[in-house]
Amino acid sequence: MRQHGLTLLELLAGLVLVAIVIALGAPALSSLIDSQRRHDTALQMTSGLRMARVEAVLRSQPVVMQSLENDWRRGWNIFVDANQNQRRDADEPQLAERGAHRNVRVVGNGRVVNRVGFDSNGRLLNNANGTLAVCLKDSPASHYQIAIAVTGRVSLRSEGFSSEPCA
Repeated sequence: MRQHGLTLLELLAGLVLVAIVIALGAPALSSLIDSQRRHDTALQMTSGLRMARVEAVLRSQPVVMQSLENDWRRGWNIFVDANQNQRRDADEPQLAERGAHRNVRVVGNGRVVNRVGFDSNGRLLNNANGTLAVCLKDSPASHYQIAIAVTGRVSLRSEGFSSEPCA
C-alpha cells in the first residue's frame, strides 16, 4: 500500500530551508522597516508644518509646532500661540499631537532646534528659517531633510544635501 505525505526527514529539511531563508531576510526586512519609519516621520512632520501654517493664516493668530520635551524624536504638538510666548499654556488650544517612531531621530539646525512658528500671514516667526533632518538613531546620514524658508514655505528634500547634520 502506497502512503501519501511527507517523511519526517523531508519535513525537517523543509523547515531548515525556511529557517535559512528567514535568517537571511531578517536584516533586509529590518532595514526596510527603518527606512519606512524615516520616510513616514519626514512626511508627518512636513504635513504638520504645512497644517500649522494654514491654521495660522485661517485663524489670523500665530501657530507653533514644537517638539515634545525639547526633543523632536519624542514627537511634537501644534497649538495656537494666542499670547505669543512660543510655549503652550493651558488655555491655548492644541490642534494636533504626534508621537515619533522608534529609532528615528530628528535634528533641527539654526532657530528650528525645538520649535517652528508661523504668523497670521504664514511667514515664520522671528525669521526662524532652518532645516530639520530625519535620521536613523545611530547613523550620521540623513535621507530626508525638511527645509523651512523665511516665507513659511515648507519643502521635503531627499537628495542634494550640502552636509550631514545627523552627526
